[in-house]
Amino acid sequence: MAARPKKTMAVPTTPVSVRFGKHDTPMVRVLRARARASRRSLSDQLKYYAHLGIVAKENPDLPLGVIEGILEGLEESRTGLVEPYRWGRIT
Repeated sequence: MAARPKKTMAVPTTPVSVRFGKHDTPMVRVLRARARASRRSLSDQLKYYAHLGIVAKENPDLPLGVIEGILEGLEESRTGLVEPYRWGRIT
């Protein structure tokens, strides 16, 4: 008898309202432009920046570029795009 694949429970999402005032208009314009440039929705761009902010707050000694590189590397590792380093001499 074949084993049944494990069912993963869907995590329900909770919508969160974010409100911007008139004084936030320049920031919202920048967010929209960056979202378009990254091919993300405005909501996804805000989530991305929130995630970066959390990681940056937890690692104040690391520059933002280094944090982004680490996050990219982790994701590449999870998707199998990396090869283990073979220790030894370079010939």
